[in-house]
Amino acid sequence: MRSIPTRLRAAMLILPVALAISAGCDIAMADFAEKETAEWRKTYELSPGGRVEIGNVNGRIKVATGEGNQVEILALKTARAANVEAAKQTLGRIEIRDSSSSEGVKVDTHFERASSSLFNHSNWQVEYTVRVPASANVKLSTVNGGVEVTGVSGRVIAEATNGGIIARGITGTIEASTTNGGVDVELTKVDQGGAKLECTNGGITLGLPSDSAATLSARVTNGGIDTGGLPIMARGESSRRRLDGDLNGGGPRISMECTNGGIELRKR
Repeated sequence: MRSIPTRLRAAMLILPVALAISAGCDIAMADFAEKETAEWRKTYELSPGGRVEIGNVNGRIKVATGEGNQVEILALKTARAANVEAAKQTLGRIEIRDSSSSEGVKVDTHFERASSSLFNHSNWQVEYTVRVPASANVKLSTVNGGVEVTGVSGRVIAEATNGGIIARGITGTIEASTTNGGVDVELTKVDQGGAKLECTNGGITLGLPSDSAATLSARVTNGGIDTGGLPIMARGESSRRRLDGDLNGGGPRISMECTNGGIELRKR
């Protein structure tokens, strides 16, 4: 009798494990059959160049520009559990704390944990949808979820642990970092403060106008660097995983570092 090829044997071993994991997910989702939601909504006045800070735990943060000097924040709280009562109690433990002045707005998500085993079979999240003045400086951070920011001309700081970061139409300084997820940034122009992009597991994509002037530094541990045909003059030794160079004669510094994943530059 012919022996079973090694790859086939490996696949046969993996399949039962995959099926077991799938079944476990189905069981877990069955535990969260009931859902309760609630909205938290506030509007603030912000001075030009003021600061908006959103801190989340479970859930995404989405920020875009609005009209005038107002900051509008909508938080959708969601709780899931095995029954309606447990879902309602879990929802009641989600607290959103805020503080504000004309110079800044700060909003944080908090969850009051309980010792009861009832809450071992529930989950929750908060999703933020935010409108800010274009000139606002924003700091956005979440643990489990992504961050998306569009059209902001002030300073942007975006941080995530498990989730990606997307930034579009950015004209100010930006710092974006994530542990498990990609960083995808598009600059309308390069600000004097430059950009700093970092990720551990994921890739970095940066879109730039072809006539931008910048000094670039890119480092990759496991992956490669694609310059996208931009006219970059290398400085010193360059390789597939390391690049130092000047774009259109050099200018504000753009730093990119990635551990597991590639770095891709592209023309806007």
